[in-house]
Amino acid sequence: MYLDDIVLAAGAFELGVRSLPVSTEESKKPEERVVLGVMGGPWTIGTAIVSANLKAHGFEVIDAGSDIPPEKIAKTALDSNARIIASAIYLTHSAEEEAKLEEELWKLGIRHKIRTILSGPAGSPGLAEKLHIDAYVKDVIELIPKVKEFSEELKSEMTSYDRVMTSLKHKEPDRVPVMPFAQSFSAKFSGIPFSVYCSKAEKIAEGQLKVYNTFGWDALCFSTDAGLYAGACGAKIDFPHDDIPRIAEAVLKHGSMYEDFKNLDMPDPMNAGRLTETIKGIEIVKKKVGEDVPVIGWTEGPFQGVSLLAGADPMQIFFIMDHPDEFKEILDWYADWQIEIARAMYEAGADIIGAGESAAYFMSPKFFERFALEPEKKACNKITKMGLPVLIHCCGYVPQCIKYVMETNPGGAIQFDYQVDLQWAKNLIGDKVTIMGNLNYNKLVNASPKQMYEDCAKHIKIAGKGGGYWLAFGCEIPRDIPPENIRAMVRAAKSTGKYPIKK
Repeated sequence: MYLDDIVLAAGAFELGVRSLPVSTEESKKPEERVVLGVMGGPWTIGTAIVSANLKAHGFEVIDAGSDIPPEKIAKTALDSNARIIASAIYLTHSAEEEAKLEEELWKLGIRHKIRTILSGPAGSPGLAEKLHIDAYVKDVIELIPKVKEFSEELKSEMTSYDRVMTSLKHKEPDRVPVMPFAQSFSAKFSGIPFSVYCSKAEKIAEGQLKVYNTFGWDALCFSTDAGLYAGACGAKIDFPHDDIPRIAEAVLKHGSMYEDFKNLDMPDPMNAGRLTETIKGIEIVKKKVGEDVPVIGWTEGPFQGVSLLAGADPMQIFFIMDHPDEFKEILDWYADWQIEIARAMYEAGADIIGAGESAAYFMSPKFFERFALEPEKKACNKITKMGLPVLIHCCGYVPQCIKYVMETNPGGAIQFDYQVDLQWAKNLIGDKVTIMGNLNYNKLVNASPKQMYEDCAKHIKIAGKGGGYWLAFGCEIPRDIPPENIRAMVRAAKSTGKYPIKK
């Protein structure tokens, strides 16, 4: 065919499509909208043929144009709320434009919501893989079924809330959830000094929304620092300008723990300084994201909470062993306070309650059974009865006590660190408790995106089958991890984490 034949055929086809009955709907669903764009040349005939074919198959087409910059294609997708982009390049130097398009979609906070397709004579499967484009097609004959496939995938995509809660029930959602435990990373990425981020409701909400909208993970997490709860009880807290607050002076002092406790009033969560700001931050965010995205409120578990009231002083072990009944009384008091904090967070909009309890899980099984088991069980039981699943967080080397989570938090979740063998823990916990973790932050902070992707894929294949697994780091996301690595984490969940999990 010569150019005149192609133009006549394409024009006749386009006119023929226009004569077909038109849907009464003003606009298609976002999953049925396709943005077309050509970079590096005024190649309009191919676009016309593709457009006509897509329309004939019931899709709404938004043509961003030919010989245009990647920013225009990305902006067109944002403005039209389309969920599929098909771009083409005709010259090899335009590969740089494709890379810019992917980057621009991330900058606009929409890359995680859409599917991208590459075509054109200069495109290739290798280039699509290199740039993390979702698919390559060589012509319109391959494009149509791929667009249909992506459209159906997007239509069946779960909301983050449904995805997380389905997995929590040990059923398989559409894919493995990506769960954030992002504190200093969220503040740094958002350009907010940490002392401000962890002290102002508007700032913690701003930071959480920024990272959520950018990376598209499956929750927002309102953990900030270990001094938050001790500070609410009167501990002196040091505030570096852009680092984690530290407990400078304990509430329960060595040598007078029980006497100090008896003089301690239980703080009202809604009149407790930074803790109150955190709860208000939950309320701000929940109004923004609605019911489609789970919000994780954060507390300290009874044993860790009391340990922090004592300034995390190892010498408190002697008080515990010499005065076990008094210590249990303090633990019971703290469990009651944790329950009240959870209730306030629930009323603000939290869907899950995290509970830091690393200190307890570091202990021996004998010690855990004697002191940590009952107060943790009490708190988890009461919080669960509110309708809030509990997520126990315990970083470090803690395999000796993980078995107790099946008794303290059945039907809930546990986040543990890379020092715990994931396969062993999956076999131990089975379908009793959901596992969150346990990517190695020390290793992956300096890894390449490829290494990050492969490590995530490995974890998914070990623990993902049958649900009950949330992809996450063993502790918080490292502050200095490259954003490209978080993108790789999300990509891994969307590809290797798609159910059914393939070995």
